[in-house]
Amino acid sequence: MVSLITTQGTLFDLETVLDYGQSILNVAQELTKSLIEQRTISTRTIQAQMNRYFLGTAAEGAWQWKDAYEAIEVAQILYLRQKGYKLLLESPLTVLLELEKLIALCPTQTRRSEESVQLQQFSTPLPLAYLVAKAGFR
Repeated sequence: MVSLITTQGTLFDLETVLDYGQSILNVAQELTKSLIEQRTISTRTIQAQMNRYFLGTAAEGAWQWKDAYEAIEVAQILYLRQKGYKLLLESPLTVLLELEKLIALCPTQTRRSEESVQLQQFSTPLPLAYLVAKAGFR
């Protein structure tokens, strides 16, 4: 595998990957502000932030909704990094209810490409991930 990489080069330009990651993080940081203030994140807000940090629109090919959903998930993680530890000290039911409230502030991931449907590329909702993790530690 290493010889294949060295002979053919890398699949992605490192600068492009870093720019993409930074753009996702920037959008997520903006969206986290809404979550902290308990404000619903609208698709219009997501589009505006994606357009801003990806320097173009989805229609122009600057980003895809899959990227936007990635930014929403990162925003949820950033929110939990700020609130999470204290929250995890609560009862499992309280944690579950709080995670459900968090998810309710975010739009559902309804825009799917044919490829993502074929590959079953779906994210695990936070409340379900919490329950699975909790069950695994029993």
